[in-house]
Amino acid sequence: MNIILLRDSETMRYAAEELQKYLCRMDGEISATVCTDRSASDGIALGHLADLSLSTDGVQDAMTDDVIDIDVQNLRGYIAGSNDRSVLMGVYDFLKLAGCQWVRPGEGGEYIPQRKMRTHSMTYRKKADHPFRGECIEGAVSFEHVRDTILWLPKVNMNLFMMEQVVPYNYMSRWYKHEASTVKQDENVSFEEVSEMILILEKIIKKCGLQLHALGHGYLLEPYGIHYKTRADKYVLTEEAKQDIALINGERKLFQGSPNFTQLCFSKEKARLGLVKFLVEYLQKKPYIDFLHVWLSDSVNNHCECENCQKYLPSDLYVQMLNELDAELTAHGIDTKIVFIAYTDTNWPPEVTRFINPERFILTTNTKGTYPQVRSAERSREPLPPFVRNRYNVKGGWETTLSFLDAWRELFAGPSFLYDYYFYTAHYLDPGHMDLTRQIYEDVQFLETLEFDGLMSDQTQRSFFPTGLPLSVLGETLFDKRMDRDAYTQRYFSAAYGADAKLAREYLEEISRVFEPNSLDVRDSIVLQDTGVGETRVRTCAVKNNPQAAVRLSRVKEIADGFLPTVEKNRGLDDPCHKESWKLLYYHTEYVKRLAEVFIHFANGQVDAAKQELADMVDYLSHIEDEIHPQFDLVLFKQRISQILET
Repeated sequence: MNIILLRDSETMRYAAEELQKYLCRMDGEISATVCTDRSASDGIALGHLADLSLSTDGVQDAMTDDVIDIDVQNLRGYIAGSNDRSVLMGVYDFLKLAGCQWVRPGEGGEYIPQRKMRTHSMTYRKKADHPFRGECIEGAVSFEHVRDTILWLPKVNMNLFMMEQVVPYNYMSRWYKHEASTVKQDENVSFEEVSEMILILEKIIKKCGLQLHALGHGYLLEPYGIHYKTRADKYVLTEEAKQDIALINGERKLFQGSPNFTQLCFSKEKARLGLVKFLVEYLQKKPYIDFLHVWLSDSVNNHCECENCQKYLPSDLYVQMLNELDAELTAHGIDTKIVFIAYTDTNWPPEVTRFINPERFILTTNTKGTYPQVRSAERSREPLPPFVRNRYNVKGGWETTLSFLDAWRELFAGPSFLYDYYFYTAHYLDPGHMDLTRQIYEDVQFLETLEFDGLMSDQTQRSFFPTGLPLSVLGETLFDKRMDRDAYTQRYFSAAYGADAKLAREYLEEISRVFEPNSLDVRDSIVLQDTGVGETRVRTCAVKNNPQAAVRLSRVKEIADGFLPTVEKNRGLDDPCHKESWKLLYYHTEYVKRLAEVFIHFANGQVDAAKQELADMVDYLSHIEDEIHPQFDLVLFKQRISQILET
C-alpha cells in the first residue's frame, strides 16, 4: 500500500513515517511505501483539509485550531488536518481505533497489538474543543525525559510544549546533579551543554508540529548579561543593573539573591526599552518560537518602591512595557504572539494603561494548583482585596482566581488559557492516580464555561508512576470534552496491563481511596497579627495529629501485600508495554507501604519519626531509581512530602 504525501514538510514526513512504522508492526503482511505521487492509488493520502477540498469550517487560526478529518475504508482514503500537527494527531487517532495505545512516553509505553489491518476503516471529523493543550518544563528532568515527552504529546492529542527560561538549566541541572539521590553523583553538566540540548529539543518540538511556547520567568536581567541558572548560584550585579533593578527598603539589590525573583524599576524607560531590545533580539535568533511568554519575576513583595513606580499599579507598567514590545516586534515584522500573565501582583489589572494592539496578546493565569480541592464554575466571586505594594495579602483559592480573571476580562477580551499544576507535586498526594484522574476530567468540563481556551500543565516530565492515565485523560479530554472517561480508562488499563487489567484498576482505586488526597493537602490560611506589621500564613494538614487517619492508612500494607501475588504473576509477560507496567506496580506496592508509614507517624504526632521514615524512603527510592526514573521525579517527591511534614 501507499502512504501518499500531499505536501512535503518535516512534520508531514514524520506523520507518514509513523503511520508506516506502526502499520507494519501491527500487520507483518503489510508493505507500506511513502510517496509524493498524487496519482498513486491503493493507499492513504495525508494532507491539509484544503489539499483534499475538505471543509475548513471552524479553522480561524491554523496555528492553534486543530481539526482532524479521516475517511479510510479498508486502508484506502485520507487522513487530513487543519495543519501539519493535526495530520500527525489524526494518524495516531486512526491507529488508536485499531487498538494502539501510548500509555506513557518511551518505547516501553507503547501498546501495539498484532492484528490484520487490510480491513481497518475509520470515518471521523473533530475540531479540538480547546486550542491550547500541553505542558511546560519543570521538575528534575534530563534531555531524554523531555524528548520522550515531546514525542508522546501528540499521541494523546496535546499540541504544545513550553521551554521556560532562556535556558531551563534550573530544571535540567536538578537531574544531572541528582539533587535528591543518596546514590548518584553530580554529572557536572554545564549551562552551555544544556543550552545545546534545548536547541535539539526545540527542533523535535517543531518536527512534531507542536506550538512552541518559550521564556516565562528568569530573563529580566538578561539585558545586563546576567543569566539565571539556579537559586543556589551566586550572581554579581553590574553597575548598570544596580541602577535599573527595583528599589526595595531603600536598596537596589538582588531580591532573595536571585535574578529569578528580582524585578526591574519599570517606571524607568531605559530599563523597559533595554528589556524590549533583548526580547526582540531573542526572537530574531529563534524565529520559530510561536508564543513568547513575557512574565515578571517569580515572587511577591519585590516591586519597586521608587517615587515614580509607586504612582502606578505593577500591571500598568507591565502593560506599558508589553505595548512597547509589541510596537518593536511590529516594526521588525515579527508576528510571534505574546502571552502575558495575571500572577501575584499582576493579578490586579491596570488602572489606566490599555493594550494598544490586543490582537497580539493572550492571557494566562494560574491557581498555584488547587488539586485536590474541587473546582466549580458556579462558585461565587469574591471582592478583590486592596492592592498594597509589597504587602501581598492573597491567600489564593479558586474563587479568588476567578474574581481576578473577571477584572482582567473587563479590559481584555482576547484568548486565555489556564496555567495549572496537577503534575508539579500535587500528584504525589494521590499515589493511586484515580482520584486525580476523575478531578482532571471534571475540571476540563467547565473550562469552556469559564471561557478558557485550554490549559497548560506546569509539571515534571516524569509523572507516570504508577500510570500515565491522569495525564492522558487531560490531553484527550482537552481535545474532546465529551470523551467517556470510564470507557477510556477501561481501554487504557487493558492496553497497559493486559488480562489482569481489572485487578490493577481495582488496586489503584483502593489506594486512592485509602490515602484520601484531600486530607494530605497543605492549606494556607491568613492569620491577622496584632503587631500591625501585616498578615502571616499558617499552613495546616488534616493528617497531622489525626489518629483516625493513622488507622485508615494502616490498611495500605494489607492492600499492597494482597495485590503483590497478582503483580508477580504478570511481571514476566511477553508484551513490552504490559511487562513495563507491571514492573512499575511491583515497585509501587513497596512505595505506597513506605509512604503510608511516613504519614502514620505524622498522624500519630511522631514528626521526627515521620521525617526519618521519609529519609529512609528517599534512600530506598535512590537505590531503585534506575528502574523508575523515566516515570518518577525523586526531587519533587522529596520536596512535597517534606513540605507536608513541616506543617
